[in-house]
Amino acid sequence: MWGELDRADWRWIVVALIFSALSYPAAAISLAGSIPDPIPFGPNVVAQVASSFVGIVAPAQLGGVALKGRLLQRNGVDPAVAVAGVGLNTVTAFVVHVVMLVTFVWWAGTSDLSRVRLPAASTVAMVLGVAVLLVAVLAALPAGRRLWSTRVRPAIGRAARGMVDVARSPLRLLQLVGGSAMVTVSYAAALAASVEAFHGNLPVAPVAIVYLLGSVVQSVVPTPGGLGAAEAAYIGGLTAIGLTSERAVAAVLLFRLVTFWLPVLPGWLAMTWLQRADAV
Repeated sequence: MWGELDRADWRWIVVALIFSALSYPAAAISLAGSIPDPIPFGPNVVAQVASSFVGIVAPAQLGGVALKGRLLQRNGVDPAVAVAGVGLNTVTAFVVHVVMLVTFVWWAGTSDLSRVRLPAASTVAMVLGVAVLLVAVLAALPAGRRLWSTRVRPAIGRAARGMVDVARSPLRLLQLVGGSAMVTVSYAAALAASVEAFHGNLPVAPVAIVYLLGSVVQSVVPTPGGLGAAEAAYIGGLTAIGLTSERAVAAVLLFRLVTFWLPVLPGWLAMTWLQRADAV
């Protein structure tokens, strides 16, 4: 691996850094498109950078979600609309992720998704059953009915109106979907550039598929940034498509350096600025 690091092409490392940096304004564009109210672009981008630091101390991206919701509320967005907007932003990112995965699989010339395992029907039924039971218990209690009528139902109504306003605006929809697609493409391109930095010479489509599948692992593992499991998934994916283990390890370490570790310090500075400016 050290030999691979010695022979690295620094031009591709710069390219990987550029694509990693592009993901932050792209994420800001997507968040702006998820709500009907305008928010300042500058603080929005700064908040996306700050998420890199917040993600270190909160698993499963919870810190970033909370930070985005707080930013929207501080800019005058109704709390219910802010929560719905962040949720819409997350759901859109997931849908775009799946669409791009299917697209790259088609591009790579294979439809073999046999390794993708969906939850068993019994598991889904159990989760739904527990949810229905909890709703029934809350509905049976006077306190639960009061909570529904005074807090939950009005909040859902405001959130629904906000989502309808977004759906009626072609520009907002373009920002929402286009920004999410730009984020995914930026990270996939950063991984491809990391592979090229170590002379991997792999086609773009299989590398993008490795990123898309590996990022799923990264998002569900309850460690900051999917630490540990994400690296294993990316390395395993790259070796499976033909990269040597030494080059795969070096490429993934570079990819995680430019997308996860290096943004931590700018993220801390961004978070400090947001707090001092009373923006969150």
